Amino acid sequence: MRDKLIHNLEKVRFTRITRKISDDLEEISRGYVVDLSDDFVVIQLTDDFKMLGFNIFPIKHIIKVRYNNYDRYYDKIMELEKEKDSIGLKTKIDLATWKSVFKTFQQKRMNIIVECESADSATFTIGSVKKITKESVYILYFNAAGFVDEKPTRIDFNKISKIMFDDRYIDIFSKYLRKKKAKANII
Repeated sequence: MRDKLIHNLEKVRFTRITRKISDDLEEISRGYVVDLSDDFVVIQLTDDFKMLGFNIFPIKHIIKVRYNNYDRYYDKIMELEKEKDSIGLKTKIDLATWKSVFKTFQQKRMNIIVECESADSATFTIGSVKKITKESVYILYFNAAGFVDEKPTRIDFNKISKIMFDDRYIDIFSKYLRKKKAKANII
């Protein structure tokens, strides 16, 4: 699997990756491999012939890496539309371990999305990294109204299926965050 990822990274090929999250859940990611380590891959996502943000996920979840005639044609259109000119990481990530990945985001003070995909109870946590331990990360979550929680949310590394970063949704939303006003004590 890793050899195919390296090949597609070196050749800058559109890649369709199938990930097995659990026995009853598979997810597909489409885009360009822009970095990888022994344990993680970074893919720049595409949709409707546009380059999007980036995902990091464990290589061990990957069950298929595809580059067929459909993918070649999509890749050709991306080239003709000059979209491939914008392929590449904006932020270099240390991909050695989950801990090093999150340390990069914490040091750069970036908001990210951490997903724990699951057939029965998927979670989506958006916010900044506040604390990293040996087995988990604490994210200061903000909700769909832009309000930032008072306390961070703990996420165990073994539950994480992917991280999203340098994405338009995250970047724009992050400019408009707010804190809840303290309630006045009425006597």
